[in-house]
Amino acid sequence: MDNMKKVSFVCTTYRRFSCVKRILAQFNAQTYTNKELIIFNTDEEFPYTMENQQDNVTIVNNGIDYITNQPYTNRGDICRDAVTHATGDYFMLGDDDDIYLPFHLQQAVDGIEELKTDAWKPQKSLFAAPGRIEFAQNTMEASVIVKMDRIREIGFRSDLTGYEGLSWYTRLRDEGQLNEYNTKFVPSYCFNWSDPSEMAGHKQSGDIDNPNNFDNHKEASLDRANLPLVGLSIEELQIVYQPYFEFLKSNRNEFDEEQYNRYCSTI
Repeated sequence: MDNMKKVSFVCTTYRRFSCVKRILAQFNAQTYTNKELIIFNTDEEFPYTMENQQDNVTIVNNGIDYITNQPYTNRGDICRDAVTHATGDYFMLGDDDDIYLPFHLQQAVDGIEELKTDAWKPQKSLFAAPGRIEFAQNTMEASVIVKMDRIREIGFRSDLTGYEGLSWYTRLRDEGQLNEYNTKFVPSYCFNWSDPSEMAGHKQSGDIDNPNNFDNHKEASLDRANLPLVGLSIEELQIVYQPYFEFLKSNRNEFDEEQYNRYCSTI
């Protein structure tokens, strides 16, 4: 443990309680052990509390921008403030509604440390819609691991909600510190559009160019945190994971064989 770098898995959220229950379970299922989860909840009306306290989980209930002392108006500033609570060597984004397979953090740490760059990213991730899973390839910021000092140096865009991660992503890519076409991977992250509307609410990433994107998300997200937070059970999480495991097994010839044997032998 002493030689293992710590990963900060940073989840910002507003009224997606069922999603965050799943995030907590996925965090606990990660095979990489030196990790922390930061849950930064901007819904102060319905604050989060933990049913069972964990030393590696930090909950912050806050709706006021640390710099302006005004209510938040964009997700970039929320991410900036959430990162101030992180104590890790590496940053990974935990989008509250997405899927992270158990080897997600381990593969990312192995990748960045083997490359000795400031970031690591798989060429492709997954996309899920009702009834289907497929390969996807775009920026997929939540699939990227980044050295924490670079995140703090570069920061997040605050002009349009949905573009917040392009600040550090574009800079690191242009510096040659982030290879978008790395083929030594097995997809461990899924950009998830398969949840029912009452769970997912509003998709910020699906309405990026709308100037009202931030407020629309708050108005449409209604899954309030009205009970103490507890993660999904092992059995419930297995049901979530099973379609993704089956997809990986069915498509194993698409992936680097060494990586598949390294991370997927037990799925």
